[in-house]
Amino acid sequence: MKYISPFLASSLLIFSLNASEVIEPIATPQAQSEFKYIQPVAVEEAPIQKVIKPELLDTDEDGVLDMEDKCPNTKKGESVDKFGCLVKKDTDKDGVPDDDDKCPNTRDGLAVDYRGCELDSDDDGVVDSKDQCPNTSKEFVVDGYGCPQTATLKVTFESNKYEISDNLINQLQEFALFLKENIGYQVIIYGYTDSVGSAKKNLELSQKRADSVKEALVRYGIKVSRLTAIGKGIVNPIADNKTKEGRAKNRRIEVDLIQ
Repeated sequence: MKYISPFLASSLLIFSLNASEVIEPIATPQAQSEFKYIQPVAVEEAPIQKVIKPELLDTDEDGVLDMEDKCPNTKKGESVDKFGCLVKKDTDKDGVPDDDDKCPNTRDGLAVDYRGCELDSDDDGVVDSKDQCPNTSKEFVVDGYGCPQTATLKVTFESNKYEISDNLINQLQEFALFLKENIGYQVIIYGYTDSVGSAKKNLELSQKRADSVKEALVRYGIKVSRLTAIGKGIVNPIADNKTKEGRAKNRRIEVDLIQ
């Protein structure tokens, strides 16, 4: 019979030749005497670490989860928006950061553009809060109130004359330039006379005067389709026809600018 260590004897099962019969382990007196010297081993439990799901991480501790953080490297304590990106200083609170604000002192409540400047909705150079004609077409040059500029044409004629004299050329050129800058205007040209002569001849003369001005403007580059010439005769005098000075003022051209 082979020697079996008492330690092995305490844990081994010896099977008989007949597999159906199991022999209980035999504990020798020597094995029992050795058990009393075996002390239980203390087992130290590892600390339990809480597992954080990746989708709940906020690595830069800015209050925005990593999965939604568009600016993942902001510093702790910095003010960020809902995307985790640094909120820039906006002193006048117009929605445009100070670094990009071209009009940094915009009055509270005013709508501003991407530059932080007050809106000019019709793009005429006058901001909305000062624009008295808010829907001005770009076909017009505007004044300080955002309204289309106007012009007058001061043309007078010698008695019984309708030709354009040299002293009228400069006035017509300036008026033509104004019309080129304000292409939205249609122009009605009215010709007048003094009260000398018959009403019929004065009506014909006034029409020739209006036609002369129209032809001159066309020569200076104004489209004929924008111009209408009408002779008015002796009606609507602006001065007393009983005086020489008054009659000179009545032999005139007036224009209406139609938008």
